Amino acid sequence: MENKQQCLVITATITPSSNFVAKANPTERRREYLEVLKYYILNFSGDIYFAENSRYDFELDNEFKTLFKKENVYLLRCRPSVEYVKGKGFQEFEVLDTIVNQLDAKYAEFIKVSGRYLVTNFKRLIKQDNHGMVIDRHQKKGVAITSFFKCEIECYQTFLKACYKEVDDSKGVFVEHVVYNKLKQVDKKKIDIFVVTPIYKGVSGSYGGSLNRHPLKVKLINIERIMLRMSGEKELKKEFK
Repeated sequence: MENKQQCLVITATITPSSNFVAKANPTERRREYLEVLKYYILNFSGDIYFAENSRYDFELDNEFKTLFKKENVYLLRCRPSVEYVKGKGFQEFEVLDTIVNQLDAKYAEFIKVSGRYLVTNFKRLIKQDNHGMVIDRHQKKGVAITSFFKCEIECYQTFLKACYKEVDDSKGVFVEHVVYNKLKQVDKKKIDIFVVTPIYKGVSGSYGGSLNRHPLKVKLINIERIMLRMSGEKELKKEFK
């Protein structure tokens, strides 16, 4: 991979228009996005793109404006989706397509975080070697965890571009399923799971519950990861509830 700088893309919707968002209060969402952006500014030295697709007026928000004045932090405004009825995953990857096209010539890879997900072991996870894409996939449920992953620009453009067009939450076709199925067609050498389990702090956009995991569950998943890497497998098999 050409030695270009990696960047971080944080997707955000402060004022959601989707029917499939658990937590729709703009004041609470704005506070959570602000906390997350501050965290990643402290924990990532590369360029950070805050990609927001609602009509929130940042000119009236001095706290956000102060952060966007930092030399490595950029606000990317995206138009609200005209097909918001298809859900938040549709809208998020519609935005991601636009952003990746803009970043294509500048970076070799990007790290993607859904805006209110604070990954507490972020620094360790982003150091993992990437030969195409690093993303957790679960075989039993047939899903890819799209809230946090790292991906080479070329890999995204080749295998995931426009995948959002197949998403429709109202019909039970979620972006996690679509991405999982797309990656099944990719050479195993290009796709990997994270070496250790991402530790999330925050609230799920889908069901509104806490993202915190019990430490014992995390240990069990990490043991499975070790075993999978020894066998060359690239998908998590067990479900630790």
